[in-house]
Amino acid sequence: MINSSLIQEAGSVAFIQGVGIIAFVIGATAFLHQDDRKFRLHLMLFQIILCSHFILMGAMTAAFGCGISALRSYVSTKTDSSTMMWLFITLLWLTGAPSAHHAYELLTLFGASVATWGLFKAQGIQLKLMILFNSFCWLTHNLLLGSIGATLMEMTFIGMNLFSIARMLRARKSLEAERS
Repeated sequence: MINSSLIQEAGSVAFIQGVGIIAFVIGATAFLHQDDRKFRLHLMLFQIILCSHFILMGAMTAAFGCGISALRSYVSTKTDSSTMMWLFITLLWLTGAPSAHHAYELLTLFGASVATWGLFKAQGIQLKLMILFNSFCWLTHNLLLGSIGATLMEMTFIGMNLFSIARMLRARKSLEAERS
């Protein structure tokens, strides 16, 4: 006889991983934006869905980081205020650090802090490089957590971000060549 609790558990795991895959699909195109405002808004939508995935996985440090990052991404489209930047960095650490059960969870807070700095204070290639650093922090976390969708997502983010940076560098080089 088939154990119905195993079926329910398998369904729950599939649903939870499915939410992570949905976040992956939505987030995969964020780095194609060269317009920084559109990039920030796309990140916000992705982070809301990813927050749900981490809540379902019981990874509350990551969930706090994503929830705060979603709000941060939106606010950064409206202001470059240092006060707001530090408020979000402080919120990340005050909400995330106490819920960390493993040292690797702190990588999410460190990466999100660097990304927050970038979203408020950087533009163009510099912004993308700071987000790239954040992606490597999250990739390590997601591998250790065992999140399939979030791991695929960060690997894709790294690739898409590198592609976007290369495109921006080529455009800059082309513009400089035209000016010469």
